[in-house]
Amino acid sequence: MVIRGHSIRNLAAVLCVSCTLLAPLSVSVAAEYSAEEVIRLFDERYDGDSSITDITMVLIDKRDRQRIRNLKLYSKDYGLDTKTLSLFESPADIRGTAYLNFDWNESLRDDDSWLYLPALQRVKRLASSDTSDSFLGSDFTYADINGFEIDWYDYSFINESEMVDGEDCWVIEMIPKPEFKDRAEEATGYSKMQSWISKEKLIQLRGQAWELRGNRIKFFTSSEVELIEDIWTVKRLQAITTRNNRQEHASILQINSIDYNAEVTDDQFTTEAMQRGLD
Repeated sequence: MVIRGHSIRNLAAVLCVSCTLLAPLSVSVAAEYSAEEVIRLFDERYDGDSSITDITMVLIDKRDRQRIRNLKLYSKDYGLDTKTLSLFESPADIRGTAYLNFDWNESLRDDDSWLYLPALQRVKRLASSDTSDSFLGSDFTYADINGFEIDWYDYSFINESEMVDGEDCWVIEMIPKPEFKDRAEEATGYSKMQSWISKEKLIQLRGQAWELRGNRIKFFTSSEVELIEDIWTVKRLQAITTRNNRQEHASILQINSIDYNAEVTDDQFTTEAMQRGLD
């Protein structure tokens, strides 16, 4: 789950986590806030105007066998909108695969997303119903990577103070509003979510998401938190998918390096750039 921009960075906020979700800013919080105000504070934290991130993705099956994928993520803000390009560099069977997302600030406007698969040599535009699908075989969905709309949810405190890894956290539950229930569930595949947000750093340290189908629950964990260029950065984000309390699969996003406010050109966020890929 990711709450980003106008959306809930779950993951990728929610821990979310995507990689922008991987980079929240430190903020001192002393006053009392409602659950929704905490989520909006989390969403509005500064994470740079642009970034280039080198990431290793680890996919782990139920037998603990691992597959390693390396990718580079380019991100740039355009006012309250954000454009992001994920470009896979290895292994050979996935090299050149690219995912482009335009995260619009307007809550009633669907994000625009495209996927390029080199084997097919074509760019596929993703429908809103596709965003609950797995992000290239991982436990993260496209919605986890893109973020969720804040205005679609009601928020309540499960606990106003719970310690996680030595940090005092708010524990907040997010349930779709009745008028947005169908749209939110189609976009995310989740019936509800919970997030553990650090009061000191305003980053998500834990998250849970209940899938609509298959009696599955996802558990998100953030670790290796470092202050990089004055931005609190989660360098390791793990998602574990369970069914009937048994682990089915797990995925890790590990940041190897990140350059905030890097020079990122506008022409990188085009379907033509996706097809040029690494050449």
